[in-house]
Amino acid sequence: MIRSVTNPLLLFLAVWATAVGLYVAGVCAGTFPVPGPALPAVVLLNVGGFSLGYLTWVAFRQRLSPVELGPATIKVLTRRRIVRMLQLTGLMGLLALALAVHRTAVIASSLGMSVRELMANPAMLRAGFATFVTAGAFETNWIVMLSSVTNAVFSIGFVLLGVLLHVDPGRRKYVYVSGFLLIALAIGLTSVSRYEATVNIMYMVFAYGVVRGLDRRGATGRRLLTLLLPLVAVAAMFFMIDLLLHKSADYDQPTHLQGFLYHGFWYIASPLAAFNELLTTFDGHHHLGQYTFFPLYKWLTRFHLAPETDISVFGDFVLIPYAANVYTYLRNFYEDFGMAGVLMGPYVLGWVVSALRTRAATYFPYLNLYVMLLVFILFSFYNYALFSNQVYLQILFGFLFFRYALPGGNPPACAERLFTGEHSGAETVSESRPETVPHR
Repeated sequence: MIRSVTNPLLLFLAVWATAVGLYVAGVCAGTFPVPGPALPAVVLLNVGGFSLGYLTWVAFRQRLSPVELGPATIKVLTRRRIVRMLQLTGLMGLLALALAVHRTAVIASSLGMSVRELMANPAMLRAGFATFVTAGAFETNWIVMLSSVTNAVFSIGFVLLGVLLHVDPGRRKYVYVSGFLLIALAIGLTSVSRYEATVNIMYMVFAYGVVRGLDRRGATGRRLLTLLLPLVAVAAMFFMIDLLLHKSADYDQPTHLQGFLYHGFWYIASPLAAFNELLTTFDGHHHLGQYTFFPLYKWLTRFHLAPETDISVFGDFVLIPYAANVYTYLRNFYEDFGMAGVLMGPYVLGWVVSALRTRAATYFPYLNLYVMLLVFILFSFYNYALFSNQVYLQILFGFLFFRYALPGGNPPACAERLFTGEHSGAETVSESRPETVPHR
């Protein structure tokens, strides 16, 4: 089961089958308008494009020459190194939290309120946060830039946590997991947002799934139990945000529990309904990469190489019949390149993630990139995850500063020694000197 969760094709098909199934149920129940003819075509192009891209690499990878992933020898990611790097990434998480608190103070000041008054009004806090981010979309705001850097490094820590959950047989790992979860939840509450904290938690879950799937030993029940804490944290965060913003009360349900469950349905099904509205009202003007490559476009505007445009960072709201402002990840592809983008965007994603699947079990920077793409796939029903500089910074920092080998690419007989630092005889791998393995 662990291996299936981290299989990109199975994950993609499961996500879109769930989203489409709930959306069709909503249409049949009269909740959503009947879709136009363009939406089924777009969904089929999306699913077919991703599947074709994934299978293209599978079909041709045997004919390709091996590609060097890094230097001839690289250091191995042992428990001690993971803990040392977790301390660094955890510190960056605390800095990110401090910046989030400072951002809240700036928002409160701009609204003429105290921080306490703003925190006591979650709806106003969320609106102020959206205004703050939108206003700085094309500006060099030092708070936003430092937040992107610190949050990018902090997110790498969750990938490391996923590896630690497999490597460390003791209970110390749960101390680190709990600490990182608390920081992530606190950052999310400063903007009354669930998305970023959920993404970080899924980095950990997918990283654990990749490295644990390489080791066939151990009971499946114990593997699933290890994932219980982060998944409970996700559920708790959704429940807390729901209580703060009273979202369940917006859906005209007779009880709070039914409202909460309906909100879960709305969260998954409404993006397709909103995207259908976009397809039926689209003016035919494509932006040729402005939305798909928005981080690059922002820098072009800062150097006066492109005009600044009115981009809605959080999406435009539509009533279908309740408010929705996410349109699946297909919106960016469609608004930029039309139906060709709807086909080629998922095709490239499927091809890339298929090509990275084997490398992710060998080299930590590729694991970091791979789990980011898995999360991208997981939330493809919801929004476009590559809209922020933070994602690209996480990839960059992973390749620059976290260049370590994973034991998944090493012979099984020495995999455990490479992870734990234990040694015997001629195959000694010690913490007293640099640990290196041949990189194939």
